[in-house]
Amino acid sequence: MDGHERSAGERKGRRGAPALEWIASAIGLVLTLAIVGVIGWKAWQGTGSDPPVVEVRAERIVPAGGGWVVEFVAINRSPTSAAAVQIEGTISRAGRELATSQATLDYLPGRSERGGGLFFDEDPRAQDLRIRALGYADP
Repeated sequence: MDGHERSAGERKGRRGAPALEWIASAIGLVLTLAIVGVIGWKAWQGTGSDPPVVEVRAERIVPAGGGWVVEFVAINRSPTSAAAVQIEGTISRAGRELATSQATLDYLPGRSERGGGLFFDEDPRAQDLRIRALGYADP
């Protein structure tokens, strides 16, 4: 083989490479535009002006050791996240508060839910149980 044949073969190989480069570039462009689009959509929806809207409900009550655990779920209905969400549960009978328990959820993202548990010495099923969010911090 002489040098002329090699350079023709090399040129042939080079002709195939630009097509693959264009395909790879097009795929990269589509992925980049998709990521920028999703970020732009999230920013356009807004996440900072509305406060978190936290709803708390009891899921189940189970015996645990010498007491009871009220398992709860906290639902954030707002797009705004919350940190250090304080949850309080109270049991009362005839308007008289018998016991209080608190838990803190480290982080509650916008439009999500997290679970936890509140411990009580008395059976909450035989009393009036109230669970609510007390407060939060900005993340």
